[in-house]
Amino acid sequence: MSQPISGKNGSVKIGDAVAEITRWSFAKQAVSSRYASNSSGGFKRTLAGAKSGSGQIEFKFDVDAASPLVEGASVTLLLYLDATRFYSVPAVLTQVQIDVNIDKGDVVSGAARFETDGAWTEPTLG
Repeated sequence: MSQPISGKNGSVKIGDAVAEITRWSFAKQAVSSRYASNSSGGFKRTLAGAKSGSGQIEFKFDVDAASPLVEGASVTLLLYLDATRFYSVPAVLTQVQIDVNIDKGDVVSGAARFETDGAWTEPTLG
């Protein structure tokens, strides 16, 4: 039986490491088509259609590093679950946000949203 893993070893890479990543999420979905017919016995049937995905990467901003996180950029994201298992996701970065909190003096952080651009590769699990 497999064991759960901690997200503490997760990461995101575009080529080399992107930045100090604090969190990432990836939502996958398939469009579904529901129908009833003369052979469905009064019940709805469902067929899966095209797949798509979207997500967000949260990071700490590094003013000394050129970031590949640029709105409108087409990239391949490597979304690491741990040190070796990752999703390979062709994506378009749709939004990049930088957060500066002057009042608290927090570390400058940011978030980048993405949408998939074609087929992604699932990690090998187990």
